[in-house]
Amino acid sequence: MIKFLNLALLFCILITCVQEDLIPTGVGSRELIDSGIYEPDSNNSDAFCTFKRIDRLDICWTESVTVYEDCHYNLLFTRYGGGWTGSDATYSMPLPGGRILWMFGDTFLGTVTAQRTRVGSPFIRNSIIVQDGDQMKTLHGGTPGAPQAFVRPADPQNWYWPLDATVYEGKILWLLGELGSNGTGGGWDFAYRGFDLAILDPNTLAIESIKNVIESPEISYGSCLLEDDDFLYIYGIKTKGLSKTVHLARAPGGNLENPWSFFDGKIWSDKPSDFVIAKNISDQFSVIKENGIYYLITHEPYFSRRIQIMQSDNPIGPWSNRRTIYCTPENTENIFTYNSFVHPELSAAGELRISYNINSFNFNDLFANVDLYRPKFIRVDNWK
Repeated sequence: MIKFLNLALLFCILITCVQEDLIPTGVGSRELIDSGIYEPDSNNSDAFCTFKRIDRLDICWTESVTVYEDCHYNLLFTRYGGGWTGSDATYSMPLPGGRILWMFGDTFLGTVTAQRTRVGSPFIRNSIIVQDGDQMKTLHGGTPGAPQAFVRPADPQNWYWPLDATVYEGKILWLLGELGSNGTGGGWDFAYRGFDLAILDPNTLAIESIKNVIESPEISYGSCLLEDDDFLYIYGIKTKGLSKTVHLARAPGGNLENPWSFFDGKIWSDKPSDFVIAKNISDQFSVIKENGIYYLITHEPYFSRRIQIMQSDNPIGPWSNRRTIYCTPENTENIFTYNSFVHPELSAAGELRISYNINSFNFNDLFANVDLYRPKFIRVDNWK
């Protein structure tokens, strides 16, 4: 997300941010319908667009891998107004009834002109979209005229950026990073305060409770979740200078409200550990399991074009056979891509549906071209 690239406060400097009060619990007070560019389609499929294979012109990724533009989701997230028009993070999860919940960080709302520019676009710290077929519904706090973040901490000076989520016994369990000022002032004035767990009703999206799960701001536990057998694995990133390392916790029974334990290199302990299970991983990444093998998919950190994959026989690693499966074509001197994420609920057998975020170092670009601040989607075949 923008936070990981130290651009977030620049948004609040250049856009008038709304003062955020305590979170409402009624979904009606957070609702703004964004019907998007398609009518609802109960027979949603990929038939309305052609998936174009992307050529390996620069021989960047492994030759056996085939990559396609995911025209379906690239079109669905090409917005024209009424709600969400762009953001990053791009976490997703399935909901009852075949719906999909999309969870976003720093978000632009409002209307997009015919020239694909933003004019007077409100900006909030987080938002969600509920996808039902090809209908997209934006949910946020406040009102359409004075929008606020979907979920907000009790301290009005702080804000939440989303992490990963899961469903347990009919409830959404959503991890959130709480951030606030670090006292330095200027564009770098933010830091984690801790990590909270929000419980939501999956039918109404009403927030039922929020509680702290990790007080230490050192490791962003929840960057990635993996549901596996008797445990829910909770991956976190620690950033120190240009170093990004992965650390691991787990909760029994798939329930994030159960006591967490932390891997210290030998045993699972009740205290957070500095033990590193992987290095050079982006703030947002995925771990999936296929036929008994664990795969970690990540955007190579710090403005790289490369999306990479590695594998292990164990959710704790060690990870081997690190290889590139795609290189994003958008990168230029000002444009960068980051934080790739796999969406298993979109992926048919044998393929990966992957989103990555696109952004610009030139803040004005985000108004001149709405498509520079949004997720892009690809489909990857033969990735194993």
